[in-house]
Amino acid sequence: MPPRVARGPRVTTILLIGKLASHSGETICRIRNISDNGFMAEVHGAFAVDQKVEATLKAGDVLRGKVRWSLNGRIGVEFDAPVDVAGLLGHVANRIGPEGIARGPRFDVDCGAELLAAHQRHDVRLIDLSQGGARLVAEVQIARDSIVRLTLPGLGEREAAVRWVGEGAYGLSFLEPLPFADFGPWLMNRVLRYGA
Repeated sequence: MPPRVARGPRVTTILLIGKLASHSGETICRIRNISDNGFMAEVHGAFAVDQKVEATLKAGDVLRGKVRWSLNGRIGVEFDAPVDVAGLLGHVANRIGPEGIARGPRFDVDCGAELLAAHQRHDVRLIDLSQGGARLVAEVQIARDSIVRLTLPGLGEREAAVRWVGEGAYGLSFLEPLPFADFGPWLMNRVLRYGA
């Protein structure tokens, strides 16, 4: 049983996704409960008691604290300083990204992938990845709003729409998000293989 940590009134949240960073790298987390003094989150990987972590939410808010307990893929984090939870959750709900939509945390990945566009396969370089999309570079011409298929090593093929086009770079939005249960372990395996 995890030790109890003093906390303020609890707010239960569902699928509040964040980027969890520590000395061992970055991974995705799903915050389930949050109070003025801390949060409980589902995580992939091992976290030690007293380990410092930072959770960055989709609006860019950063929650800093220490792990107070870790058990069965969940951790309890005590904030370094109290947080106004009501204000934070209102901020998260109302913030949007540069493309005009709220988006989940992006992770730098820098790996090869394969793109199927206009019935042709192309080797591409994946720059960053989130549950909802990807940014890649490729020496191909793909029109904005095209529907393509991106094969991600270890994550399979995903159908996506091209949302923006820049000089050799493309922003994709997945038609179905990457599942948390698949994406978290994939990120952790990359940290173990290639380092933080």
